[in-house]
Amino acid sequence: MRPKGSQQTLEWRRHRAIELLDDGKSPAEVADFLGVSRNTVYRWRRRYRRDGRDGIEAKPIPGRPPRLTDRQVEQLFHCLEQGARAYGFPSERWTQARVAVLIQQKFGVDFCAFHVGRILASRGWSLQKSEYKVQTLI
Repeated sequence: MRPKGSQQTLEWRRHRAIELLDDGKSPAEVADFLGVSRNTVYRWRRRYRRDGRDGIEAKPIPGRPPRLTDRQVEQLFHCLEQGARAYGFPSERWTQARVAVLIQQKFGVDFCAFHVGRILASRGWSLQKSEYKVQTLI
C-alpha cells in the first residue's frame, strides 16, 4: 500500500532519513522519528548507497496518461461556462451525456458519462439530471 503524502513529502522523508543516518542516528531511531519501519529505513539506505540521490528521488506515478491535457480540460470548462445552448443543445442544462458529446466534438475523445461526471466533480461542478421526454400514448 502506498504511504500517505505527496511525492515531494515522501521524497523529503527519504532524504531526511539519509541525513539522520549520516549524522550517526541508528536505523531504529530514524524509523521511530519518521514513523516508518526499520526495514524501510534499511531499504532506503541500501538504495541510496547503490544509486546515490537518484535512488531516493520521487518517481513518476505509473498509470495511463490522461486522454485530455490540462489545457484541454481548461478549454472544456470555458466551454461549459458559455452554456449548453451555445453548443446547439435545446436548453442550458449540462448533463453528463451532453458534456461527453461536447468532448467528442471539440477534442475527438470518447468518454462514458460516468467518467465525465468524475471530471466535472473534480472541479466542483454539480451533476444535473437528464431531461426526460414524456411520451403520450394516443
